[in-house]
Amino acid sequence: MSMNKICIILVEDNIDLCDDLSFQLEQIGYCVDTVGNGSAMDQKMEKKDYSIAILDIGLPGEDGLSIAKRLKHQQPNLGVVMLTARGEIDTKLQGFENGADAYLVKPVDWRELSAVIESLFRRIQPNYLEQSTWQLLESASILMTPQNDSISLTGMESKILTLLAENVGEAVTKKALIEYIDGRNTQDFDPRRLEVCVSRLRQKIFNTVDQTKRKNAPFKSVRGIGYIFNQAIVVKP
Repeated sequence: MSMNKICIILVEDNIDLCDDLSFQLEQIGYCVDTVGNGSAMDQKMEKKDYSIAILDIGLPGEDGLSIAKRLKHQQPNLGVVMLTARGEIDTKLQGFENGADAYLVKPVDWRELSAVIESLFRRIQPNYLEQSTWQLLESASILMTPQNDSISLTGMESKILTLLAENVGEAVTKKALIEYIDGRNTQDFDPRRLEVCVSRLRQKIFNTVDQTKRKNAPFKSVRGIGYIFNQAIVVKP
């Protein structure tokens, strides 16, 4: 995933509308994932980072207002667009009170939606970029933090970060990491080596970043899958 591309999660249970909007938005360069309810959204967001969430209000199960409220609590810099057939002023006010940044009534022209997305992203982008500028200097085996602090890496740590950087924002499986580290000879590779290496690398990052940013450290485990680096990282030879 390119961190220059705006990544959107569209939560809409109307399949035709979902397909139409996602197609139009993808045609103009957005990265769009679609789901039909809050539970499926949560599963997607465990594995991938998004800049914008587009939520229908009348979803099955948890409604869009409740989802917006908890998303804003969990991720204050996430942009939230409410997309609904309800145009009453009281409903709009509820949307804004629950964390919506913008409110559009169906049927919505995809060009209007795109303009709202661009405007919203410009508002949230400075915070996002400030928190997520890392550099991996491959030849020197050094990771540079956004504050220009340097972290010395072992060869294995550097390889792990290289693969995570190639898939930034998405979970990479332990199997894929082992194959990248050790080529095709994976049978003789003890998975505990990977876990120990990852643990040490995460501790290095944790010990180096500013204390106020530790909760948002970019290198995280994804339960049952592998690992993710969820902030922008530039790899330099």
